[in-house]
Amino acid sequence: MNDRSDPTIISYKTPIRTWLILSSILLILGALTGWATNGYRDRLIKEVYHDANVELSNNVSSLTLSLERRFLLSIGLKAFVETELAQNQTLTEEQFNYFASCFIQPMKGIRNLSVYPDGKAQFVYPLIGNEKIIGMDLFHHPDRQIREQAERTRQTTNMTLLGPRELAQGGLGILTRQSIFINNQFWGFVSVVLDLPPILQEAGLLKEKGITIALRADGKVLLGDAHLFDLHPGSLYRHIQLAEGYWELAAEPSASKLHSIQTKIQVIRIICSFALLLLLAFLYVQMTQKGKLHTRVQERTTSLVMANQQLEATYEELTATEEELREQYQLLEGNEKKLRYMAYHDTVTGLHNRVYFQERLNDLLAHAKLHQRPFAVFFLDLDHFKMINDTLGHTYGDLLLQKVGQRLTSIFTEGEAVSRIGGDEFTILIPRIADEDQAKNTAQQIVQLFQRPFTLQSVAYYVTASIGITLYPNHSEDAATLIKYADAAMYQAKEEGKNNFRLYDSTLNPNAEERMEIKNSLRYALDRQEFVIHYQPQIEVGSGQILGLEALIRWNHPKRGLVMPGSFISIAEETGLIVPIGEWVLRTVCAQSKAWQEAGLPPVRIAVNLSGRQFAQNQLAEHIQEILTDTGLDPTYLELEITESMAMQDKNWTTLEELRKMNITISIDDFGTHYSSLSYLKHLPVNKIKIDRSFVDGIAKDPKDEAIIMAMLLVARHLNLTILAEGVETAEQYLFLEHNQCDEIQGYFFYKPQPADHIPKILREHAPDTFITPRSNS
Repeated sequence: MNDRSDPTIISYKTPIRTWLILSSILLILGALTGWATNGYRDRLIKEVYHDANVELSNNVSSLTLSLERRFLLSIGLKAFVETELAQNQTLTEEQFNYFASCFIQPMKGIRNLSVYPDGKAQFVYPLIGNEKIIGMDLFHHPDRQIREQAERTRQTTNMTLLGPRELAQGGLGILTRQSIFINNQFWGFVSVVLDLPPILQEAGLLKEKGITIALRADGKVLLGDAHLFDLHPGSLYRHIQLAEGYWELAAEPSASKLHSIQTKIQVIRIICSFALLLLLAFLYVQMTQKGKLHTRVQERTTSLVMANQQLEATYEELTATEEELREQYQLLEGNEKKLRYMAYHDTVTGLHNRVYFQERLNDLLAHAKLHQRPFAVFFLDLDHFKMINDTLGHTYGDLLLQKVGQRLTSIFTEGEAVSRIGGDEFTILIPRIADEDQAKNTAQQIVQLFQRPFTLQSVAYYVTASIGITLYPNHSEDAATLIKYADAAMYQAKEEGKNNFRLYDSTLNPNAEERMEIKNSLRYALDRQEFVIHYQPQIEVGSGQILGLEALIRWNHPKRGLVMPGSFISIAEETGLIVPIGEWVLRTVCAQSKAWQEAGLPPVRIAVNLSGRQFAQNQLAEHIQEILTDTGLDPTYLELEITESMAMQDKNWTTLEELRKMNITISIDDFGTHYSSLSYLKHLPVNKIKIDRSFVDGIAKDPKDEAIIMAMLLVARHLNLTILAEGVETAEQYLFLEHNQCDEIQGYFFYKPQPADHIPKILREHAPDTFITPRSNS
């Protein structure tokens, strides 16, 4: 070995090429870092502005909805006064107070309702605090703006607005007025005074949020800072068109959000700079070390090169063979692991699936019997998961299931197997559980996991869970029975209010058996052709003609007989079977309708209910068109019923419009039972609304139900919509609906749902020009 002092040893000098390479890497990576961080910053800023724009749009929609709900009250008041004057030639204070009291108490932001025959205030509700209004003459009012509004209102049938302005009773408000004409002669006004602060509060404009917002009406700033209306690149602007004039909203992201982005980018740049320096140092060491070693090795290994050439060739050949064998082994091992993973894991959540759960339960049961160790089976079902899945779509539903799986696995070990066995159902196997108290404590921990919201696409949603628990050997020593009992306990937890857990006890067994049997039988009912369809006629009020039929599914169960849909539809929706069942109903109804027409029966429209899951299908309109083409049915003889919640979603309007353009009738089922906006109703691409039987039941019993029905009829008439009342069973109900000009009715008063083979006789006996005699109530 040469000594370090040997003058023949050449000292190593870093080549200029190395410095050039390192400099080039520094420039390129530095430029890429700057470009990437700038792009990331721009994307974050764009997201902040997008979120601010979405939030502003939500505020505009909420404010528009709040205003339109109250403007519709003015329209309803006008319609009420015109109706009373047309029917009774007069309006009494008792009638007016009864109508006003139905709306002014439940609806915030309404100061008062008043009537001005010939422009002079005659009635006002509530009277307390508004006594000075009685006798007020709008045409001779000392306030010029009020006089001008009165003259303006008298010249039109449309609503006029005055304000926002300070009200005489104090506070900021809006005065709405509408003129009433009787036989083309001016009769007077109706007026609704709106209280602005509660409206802004309801629209969410007064809450703290991630944007700075301002509101301006007629040049007057009502909320926020006026500088937001000075248009610049960072401002967001919307306006709301009113009956007279418009309101403006402007907003920009909060300064704290923008500042946090800059801070984040600076931190990233510092980290990247430090990493770049480390990389350059590492490269320098690697590049120079190789050169130094090369200089020394070149002097010492020349004599060994020739001797090692053959050995190296042999070694390279062996290495290549070994590497090939290793790659093949790794490929086989990887495929085996992938297949095993797919066999035992759920594709949506990554949790164990039903197959793994069954095998793990059997293994745990055998081990527990051998060593006499207890364990617990937890059966968990999400509350209201169907509503989120149907309302927001399957993408949100799958994301929610993933979040639930992550939370559950965060508190359990690998030995405590968490599985998703289908839909929104999860199971947890907990070995070595001591007693019922420990099981309850564990269940309480799970319940607490669901008290925090789940963030889906930057929006927080609260979803709870119901849990059923069985213990081995306390409740059973059989795997299937343990699962059945846990399911029964979970079902009991749901009946007791959800968001809770229930330990199995013997009183739950009958319900468990029934529910499990329905679940299992339902999976094969379609293949076994056990479903049948009954039809209930829909009658035109007045003429008594049959205008249509509603298709209602029944399950001809081999053991239970004819099962009503209330006993199995919810389970079909939970398991996803509602989609193939719904398609079968639609195809069967279309084929049956075409067959009746070809048999010479009078053609009538048949209504079919669409579930939320069916409606969420891609290319629904094309799929229905395919069914119509296959069966040969004219689309004018098909009616599709959807729920209010489905109709209220803007994303569904395109599909509804496509269906209506196909000449298919679209109706809203059970109208009025959920939260809905009458302002949306005027834009919805629908033809018919159906009054729910819960309101019809209140006829002659509850004046409020009657008032709601009358309001629905008035609105539907003005919007040129057909309206049908469901569940009509008595003469009093029929006469009330006939008196108030309801278009169609459906119920036991005329016909119960009939099997398909009874319909031809009914259609022949009651052709469209034949009046139907109502059924007797006896």
